[in-house]
Amino acid sequence: MKTKTAFITGHRVFDFPFNYPLVRRGINQLTDLAIERGFNCFLTGMALGTDTLAALIWAERHLTWKAILPCPDQSNSWTRKQQFNYRLLFDYQLLLTKATEVKVLYPEYQPGVMQARDQYLVNNSSLGLAVWDGRTTGGTFLTISMARKAKLPLIIFNPNTFEISYEEPLKQLNLFD
Repeated sequence: MKTKTAFITGHRVFDFPFNYPLVRRGINQLTDLAIERGFNCFLTGMALGTDTLAALIWAERHLTWKAILPCPDQSNSWTRKQQFNYRLLFDYQLLLTKATEVKVLYPEYQPGVMQARDQYLVNNSSLGLAVWDGRTTGGTFLTISMARKAKLPLIIFNPNTFEISYEEPLKQLNLFD
């Protein structure tokens, strides 16, 4: 079976822990929709929030997923509060051991590694999954913009309205073919 790969992006904070069950359900729905379309491999950048929650869900579901880390010490940049909150859900290092593959893009943190990670996700996928409320700032918007520029289809779960929307890239017709 040919591997069809989808990446996930999404907001870092979704009113943790209050919206956690709803966002979890949304990520499961995005995953189910991708699987229905024949996707069988998932990429996550392992950032706080959507990325790590998706990894947890995919590990629980025994799906093929790859952790794409911008640098080995990414979780060291999280605040103590963020680390505490997420330790309630999972052990980050243990979760990484559940990945089918862990790829580290750069040996250490430097400006631009997070954006390079996001570009890697887009370049190595043929579908984007997003937990996105429509905000036009931040890493989620940047990654969605990269996917749109690459003409990838997107399936988006809005964590405020709990609606799922689809974006198919426009295909240009050539009258002379």
